[in-house]
Amino acid sequence: MITTTQSQNQTPDLKILVFSKTAGYRHGAIPQSLVALGQLAEQNNWKITATEEGEIFTPENLSSFNLVIFVHTTKDILDAQQQEALKNYVESGGGLLTLHTGADTEYEWAWYVQAIGASFVGHPPSQKGKLIIENRSHPATAHFPDSTWVVTDEWYSFDRNPREDVHVLISIDEDSYEVDDNRWFEGAQQRMGDHPLVWYKMAGKGKVFQTALGHEPELYHNPLFLQHLKGAILWTATEDL
Repeated sequence: MITTTQSQNQTPDLKILVFSKTAGYRHGAIPQSLVALGQLAEQNNWKITATEEGEIFTPENLSSFNLVIFVHTTKDILDAQQQEALKNYVESGGGLLTLHTGADTEYEWAWYVQAIGASFVGHPPSQKGKLIIENRSHPATAHFPDSTWVVTDEWYSFDRNPREDVHVLISIDEDSYEVDDNRWFEGAQQRMGDHPLVWYKMAGKGKVFQTALGHEPELYHNPLFLQHLKGAILWTATEDL
């Protein structure tokens, strides 16, 4: 377990639980993600507790955090009691932010799938793609200088289009990359047409923010992506944004 604070003499504005447990594919960008989040914490006077120990998910422990971030989590990472603790935390007003692999986590947990909005089905190899910034007034997207962003990442496809149930911030132009290349996910229908990648919604009284961006380690040195993360954290963790 790692705890990062800017100063022992200052009270952090936010207390954030960062959880990077994996039960499936383990992403190589986890170390870069943790470093980047630690740097954001130092810059913004937040306190981050980073762990892969599911035992931290108890009502008492979660009540001390403003936000839970799933960082490249995969498959079944929480037992039934831990799931119930997270569900109650979010529905009572806590924040949940999932980084890159939220839709590749807890497929069998109906509440979680509903809260996230969709489940992962596949992706082509990492490549350049054109993102459409649909909403440039949200804290996670207001910094983008244009309504499009061409960048290299791993582009997830989902089992459903969540648009009717969520607020979409960023989608991807499927004509800008090889969406049908499912060499690693034989039989997967990766073409969605309307293809959201970043969105948010409410779950009870709590906020849920899902960004499918963030596979490539280089992104954690990209100012636009880091500002995206910062805005997502601020929005999801606070009541007045």
